[in-house]
Amino acid sequence: MIKIILVDDHHIIRTSLHALLEKFEGIKVVAEVENGFEVLRVLDEGVEADIILSDVVMPEMDGLSLIKALKEKGNETKVVLLSILEEDKYASNAFVSGAFGYLTKNVEADELLFCLQHVMKGKRYLSSNLCISILERFNKYLGRLSENSNHHIDFSEREINVLKLIADGLTNQEIANQLYLSRRTVESQREALINKTGTKNSVSLIRFAMRNGYIQ
Repeated sequence: MIKIILVDDHHIIRTSLHALLEKFEGIKVVAEVENGFEVLRVLDEGVEADIILSDVVMPEMDGLSLIKALKEKGNETKVVLLSILEEDKYASNAFVSGAFGYLTKNVEADELLFCLQHVMKGKRYLSSNLCISILERFNKYLGRLSENSNHHIDFSEREINVLKLIADGLTNQEIANQLYLSRRTVESQREALINKTGTKNSVSLIRFAMRNGYIQ
């Protein structure tokens, strides 16, 4: 049996959640209150709960402040936050504060149940729609990062020729012979290419050139 304390300053939301949760087998609402102070009060009165399902923004004591207060009291009751705030920064703040779950208020009933069961196992849970949003943003960020890392470098024709011959495994003298240059010039050219690309050695220089399409 998962024992739940409901916390929300809107009576109609508490009532609706209570009715929904009572439909799930194995879940019992042991108290419903309107803010964090009331949670602390009912806990001090001896009410036992496995999970506190709480709103984030509430008067007197909000959800994050409640988590902090529980920690200070040494109370290990798990807190799942249910909020209208759908930006990932709020979810991040919640988990940093010690929340075990963060759900948006448009969550489906089956996901709510899954979250509560997941949290009961000691695991954390983030609302699926927020997960998708974060992944989409992260994917865009990786795309921009890739574009920035693949910034264009203007190589001269000679530099490209030297790059190709380095990639073919030729020594400085062999490159010099093919391009009718002195060995010292090729050595300087190799060093200049390493500096220009910000690589560390010839191996990483070749990897950079291939990865960014300068040589095949």
